[in-house]
Amino acid sequence: MTMADPDRPHPAPILVVDDDQRNVRLMESILRTNGHHVLKAYDGEEALRLVEAEKPDLVLLDVMMPKMSGFEVCQRLKGRYETRLLPVIMVTALNALEDKVQALEIGADDFLSKPINKVELLAKVRATLRVKSLQDEVERQKKELEERNQELERMQGFKESMTQMVVHDLKNPLAGIMGNIQLLQMQRRDMTETKLDELLMRTQESSRQLMRMILNILDIGRLEERKMPIKLESVSLHAIVQENVAELTSLSARDGIQLESRVGADLPPIVADRELIGRVVANLLNNAFKHTPAGGEVVVDGRMQADEIVITVRDTGEGIPEDLLPQIFDKFVAGDSLGHQRKGYDSGLGLTFCKLAVQSHGGRIWIASRPGEGTSVFVALPLEATARAPQAAGPADSVPGASAA
Repeated sequence: MTMADPDRPHPAPILVVDDDQRNVRLMESILRTNGHHVLKAYDGEEALRLVEAEKPDLVLLDVMMPKMSGFEVCQRLKGRYETRLLPVIMVTALNALEDKVQALEIGADDFLSKPINKVELLAKVRATLRVKSLQDEVERQKKELEERNQELERMQGFKESMTQMVVHDLKNPLAGIMGNIQLLQMQRRDMTETKLDELLMRTQESSRQLMRMILNILDIGRLEERKMPIKLESVSLHAIVQENVAELTSLSARDGIQLESRVGADLPPIVADRELIGRVVANLLNNAFKHTPAGGEVVVDGRMQADEIVITVRDTGEGIPEDLLPQIFDKFVAGDSLGHQRKGYDSGLGLTFCKLAVQSHGGRIWIASRPGEGTSVFVALPLEATARAPQAAGPADSVPGASAA
């Protein structure tokens, strides 16, 4: 029984080491007849080179050799981490007890006496290779456990940092709500109607942002695990876009951002979950606003393309770095990679939710962007959607021919 090396087509060989060519030929003949691949070496130095190059499963090692004795070769093999488990059977004409004790002390696994007995040779080779096979399996499992442990440690660190990031981002809109309420309590008697309306508007926007982030956190896992119920009905994308645009009109005026909807009422309805698609539009508009400076514009457009409707949310903001685009829909990637710009990406969960929600309808989502020129997000939804499991982001999320904003 030999332990196969996954990197080569045949089982690992047995290395026969002896300065007497007759002994080598004899053992080679016996082993080859029984299906073993054999390597040959005629001194200790050559043996060490072959062990390094060929990585045999077993060494049959003569004791009395010129240049380097079998004891020294065995000691070197057992002293190296890479070859410490390589089994060595000492082949010797020595019968003194002290020689056998010396061999055991330096790590030899067994003995064969000269002249070679075929039955004894094959029995000891089989027994040693069985032990080697078990050792290899233990080493393989140990390596797998170490790799898994490293991955668990990495994921734990990632989880802790992402938890801190999410908590930090949830605190921002909550702090805005609490601050506005404190202002109302402190200045309610002297506050003008205009100032009151402004505070209420800010509070409402912070509340929406907080709710949007909480729902994203809750629903991403449900969408990934296919536990999110998809309620299909006839939906007007024109109506959904108009509702979200209307909610942002006052924010648009306050921040000096031009907001425009070009989604026509003549677009045919689609079969979709109205709430999920509405939240997709809301998330994309929120991202666009957060990354568009005063004096910029955010435009929502819609068009028929074959048997689907493509909605485009375009902004004139700072754009997205090219190296970030391939992972932009992955969880936390946007939030973790954008550094000081990350505030608009809701810790990277908003775009992840959009991707999963769109894919659950059998649709596609992709981004085109250039730093300093703005970003366009494209959402293609089939007219007749069928609820399905979302897929991992990959090449399908990149649509050839999409131009930058």
